[in-house]
Amino acid sequence: MVEKQGNIQEERISSDPVLVDIRDEWYWVKPALEGLKEQIPSLTWRVEDVYAECLYGNALLYTADEGFVIINIITDQYSKERTLFFWIAWAKKVGGSNVINYIPFFEGVGRQLECSSLETWTPIDELEPYFRSNGWELSTRVFTRRINE
Repeated sequence: MVEKQGNIQEERISSDPVLVDIRDEWYWVKPALEGLKEQIPSLTWRVEDVYAECLYGNALLYTADEGFVIINIITDQYSKERTLFFWIAWAKKVGGSNVINYIPFFEGVGRQLECSSLETWTPIDELEPYFRSNGWELSTRVFTRRINE
């Protein structure tokens, strides 16, 4: 993967994801986020919201050769258990085992952040068999209905 930093481009060797500053990666993360919004209109965040969450430390941006993932921590209001939540994931090439390949890495991140589990949500039904075959359990489905005004 070639990374651009200022006027310098350098080759990065494939390895574990890297925690990065969104200000340094915005030139390529922003168009990726805009593409996700176009593909999945039900997403409620704006790209500016994502930038702000990462900038202020409410979310963490990790990049890898295949793309990026943005995580945050969800704390259960009753049990106080912490969950490492995969908020947004984007891959240059869809259909690979992109995030799944890095689960051991993110389990380590979760342990460091005192999380007891990993979690993600998706409106894409086709991902269920993929997650289930890679050690994830379905804990709930969320159905919503708009109230007519």
